[in-house]
Amino acid sequence: MANSLATNPKYLSEIIKTYKNHNFTSYINELRINYIIKNLYENPIYREYKIASLAEECGYGTPRVFVNAFKQQTGFTPSYFVEQLKTVV
Repeated sequence: MANSLATNPKYLSEIIKTYKNHNFTSYINELRINYIIKNLYENPIYREYKIASLAEECGYGTPRVFVNAFKQQTGFTPSYFVEQLKTVV
C-alpha cells in the first residue's frame, strides 16, 4: 500500500494511527469486515455464501482468521450474523 501511495511504510502507519486510531493491521481488518457486512446487507446472494467464500471475498487467507476478526469487530460470528440478517430482511 505504501508503494502505491509513493510513501514509506512507517509514515503510512503513523498517518493511519493518527487519523484512524488504529494500527495498520487493525485498520485493514476493519475495512475488510465493513466491506463484507455492507455486501451482506445489500446483496442477498452473499447470505447464501459459505464462511470460507465470505472470508476469501474480503481478503482473508483462512476462514478461522476471518471468523475471529468478524467476531472481534461485531461481537457475533459471521454465521450468527447472517442467520439474524435472514430473519430480519
